[in-house]
This record gives sequence, structure tokens and C-alpha cells, in this order.
Amino acid sequence: MDLPGLGPSNRFLITQRDRRWPHVLSAILMVSTMVVLALGLVGWPRLRSTTIHYDLIRLRADVQDLERQERSLRLELEQERSPQRLAARAAELGMVPAAPNGRPAAGVTEVAP
Repeated sequence: MDLPGLGPSNRFLITQRDRRWPHVLSAILMVSTMVVLALGLVGWPRLRSTTIHYDLIRLRADVQDLERQERSLRLELEQERSPQRLAARAAELGMVPAAPNGRPAAGVTEVAP
């Protein structure tokens, strides 16, 4: 059915699917999968290495803090163990030095156990 001025009618044509489309889609998917896999194989170890490096830096800082704290505590312990400090603490608690013969000094009453 030709109408004058409009050209031939295409209503009798049968549409066909593009047979190349599944091949193109599978090729694109395969290439993108390979790219993602390559990035994962390169990127994952690098990410782990960076994470381990930051953990190591943090742990070294923790070790330094703990060593500093240990030095401070050792200094405090030595100060508490000094004879002058022990004598002062004993005096605060009411303790007196024993006489050379093992008995309490004169004027000190013994407390019964």
C-alpha cells in the first residue's frame, strides 16, 4: 500500500533481534570481571600491608608509653623503699625501733597479741 508522498509502508517487515548483543554483553562482563579481579589482586595485599604498618606504628607508640609508665613506677617504688621514707611511715604508724636486745625501747608498752 503506497500512499502518494509518504513512501512505502514497513508494516509487513518482521523485526529481528540483534544477534551480536549477547556476545558483546558477555565480552564486556568478562573484561570488567578481569579488571576487578586484577585490581583486587593488586589492591588487597597493599591494603593489608598499609593496615599492618599503621598497627605497627600504633603498637610502637603503646610500647613507648608503657616503658615510660614503667620507669615512673620503678622510680616511685624506689622512693617508697628508701630508708628515710620507711622510717617516716613507721613513725606515722606509731612504730618504734627495737632495742638491741630484742625488747621494746624504754617507755614503750608492749601490746598483747
